[in-house]
Amino acid sequence: MMRAVGTITLCGAFLLGASAPAVAAPKPKVQLKIVDAIKGGETKTVWLHCSPVGGTHPNARAACQLLEKVKGKPEQLNVSPKAVCTQEVQPHAVVIVGRWYGLAVKWAKVFTNGCQVKAALGAVLSI
Repeated sequence: MMRAVGTITLCGAFLLGASAPAVAAPKPKVQLKIVDAIKGGETKTVWLHCSPVGGTHPNARAACQLLEKVKGKPEQLNVSPKAVCTQEVQPHAVVIVGRWYGLAVKWAKVFTNGCQVKAALGAVLSI
């Protein structure tokens, strides 16, 4: 009998805990879709969320920090201006679109190779 009362009490506690409304995570203030399409190769797509940091970007925190420095303007990024890249030709079409604290972001550029992409965009395009 005591065992049955204990079981009923435990089940009641679970039911009460389960009935609490779920709290939704705050919507990120930055939502960017980043695409890197390599000519003759693969196309990679990730989502970058900042404030709070998240999305599917593998290095979201570093990417958000870089974009914070340029106020969300990818065209102003130049992470390694003195980088020495080979003359290899393997074009990368990079597109970044979305919202940066309520402002629309629409940016695209074609780079000659992956080294130039990395030199310009750093962690933003480490996807």
